[in-house]
Amino acid sequence: MMNLTLDTCINTNTLLEIDQACFSIMNLYYTPVIFYAIAWDAYSGTGIPVSTLLPNSNTSLIISTKYPLHIFYEVMENGKFFEYCHTTYTFKEHGSYGWNISAKSICSDIYLLREPTESNLPIFAAFMILLLLAILWTTSKVIVRVVKVKLSSNIVHDDLERLQDTETVTHPIIQTTEFSTRIHSVDTFRGIAILLMIFVNNGGGDYVFFKHSAWFGLTVADLVLPWFAWIMGMTITISKRTELRVTISRMKLILHCLRRSAILILLGLMINSMDSKSLNNLRFPGVLQLLAVSYFVCATLETIFMKLYSEFGRFAMFRDILHSWPQWLIMVGIVLTHTLITFLMPVPNCPRGYLGPGGRYEYRGKYINCTAGAAGYIDRSIFGDHIYSKAEPTIYGSILHYDPEGLMNTISAIFIVYLGVHAGKILLLYYQCNSKVVRWLLWAVFTGLVAGILCNFEMIGGVIPVSKRMMTLSYVLTCCSFAFLLHTILYVLIDFKQVWSGAPFIYAGTNPILLYVGHVLTKKLFPWSWHIAHPTHASLLAMNLWTTSLWAIIGYLLYRKNIIITI
Repeated sequence: MMNLTLDTCINTNTLLEIDQACFSIMNLYYTPVIFYAIAWDAYSGTGIPVSTLLPNSNTSLIISTKYPLHIFYEVMENGKFFEYCHTTYTFKEHGSYGWNISAKSICSDIYLLREPTESNLPIFAAFMILLLLAILWTTSKVIVRVVKVKLSSNIVHDDLERLQDTETVTHPIIQTTEFSTRIHSVDTFRGIAILLMIFVNNGGGDYVFFKHSAWFGLTVADLVLPWFAWIMGMTITISKRTELRVTISRMKLILHCLRRSAILILLGLMINSMDSKSLNNLRFPGVLQLLAVSYFVCATLETIFMKLYSEFGRFAMFRDILHSWPQWLIMVGIVLTHTLITFLMPVPNCPRGYLGPGGRYEYRGKYINCTAGAAGYIDRSIFGDHIYSKAEPTIYGSILHYDPEGLMNTISAIFIVYLGVHAGKILLLYYQCNSKVVRWLLWAVFTGLVAGILCNFEMIGGVIPVSKRMMTLSYVLTCCSFAFLLHTILYVLIDFKQVWSGAPFIYAGTNPILLYVGHVLTKKLFPWSWHIAHPTHASLLAMNLWTTSLWAIIGYLLYRKNIIITI
């Protein structure tokens, strides 16, 4: 935060950048006052001293509007400091606000000096433009289809007249492509995940809700990786059953899983090397590494235990669970081990079961070196300097390095992938649409309820709060609940009712790894990205949507050429 003159706050916003506002504080005390402010998500009885307000003066400050702020002031009385006027307020971008404080701790309500801008208007405009394009595209396809039907009817009429003098009719040849045999709802789900990942990784218009949560809670960006891992689990079930039915030996399949995982890990290390100046600080964990390990564990389990033909008699309605009880026992063991380590493992100078970010989050920095609890301690002990180390400003101040795709989070990802595996079991073992839909919805409700119980149905609270940074169990179950629900909707619309082809997401979903690696490599290159001298939400959103659309077009071109690049 910085000091401004009062006239600047009232008359112009030229000095204000994205997610900033003016705050003018009138101090009517006869002594200096210390003003404190901290993001509400980070407040736990202490704040950050922002400015010393001179006696009988008006001080204007630039403040952040990313999160609701908890503000108060401190004044010395009779040789002791006292805090007054604690309040939490949601400031809005480029607005100008005022606050009056006076002796005897009398504080006015925060009042508006200048109206804020509508920072979310670009999102609405972009949505309307995309909706209009979708309507035009759909309308054009309908018109083309009607024209083709009329033309084909005329051709068929002419052909029938010619065939009256012939004795045989040649049967038409039905052509199939690699795409025609795929499950379209699965590719569409995967396309949604990968395009959303590209959008948020490129900045998401610099909107807070398109970025990962500060530590606790859930944003749109927090859903991307779990959804991709979940749908990867579904494809494991589909592919392994197909491979086993063509009599490929299980040992060869395990070796194939190992080879694929090794390639993903290598690609992940290559991507990490872009941010490392030497091997001494090369980051070992990463997104692709997390996917590789979780894929190998779940794919290997399915290869070993999958039953191709099973009959359960009167218990046939539970065959999706009975079919894979060994895998479920192992998953329960993995989740239980992760939970016990998280809550029982001793961490030096930290309480057992600590799940917070450390820093100045709580108890006036008492747990400043406890970032990520046992998970962070394990990563720092095993990987040393080879973990995520980008210096990012946080609302909790300086925190210890930890890795969001570290060892403990990878264990959590295994469970995410396996819930996707189970969704695939439902897809293959039940033949009626209603049977599949009901079971997917039951799993969505079950995982959602368990997650809600664990976090007490709060963004920050409960026995196990929701945290993407640590991939807590409540976070895993919440994301998987949404995944079950989303896939159910896609399956009904695309594969059952066939009222939507899945476009444009289905195209990106056929080459997700290529698009992911490609977008990372070209993230700062033209025409995917360019420098904006005075960025705004609108300009950044336009660029990020263009980047995402460009990769969607590349996915479409690969689709049209029947090109699928797999590992």
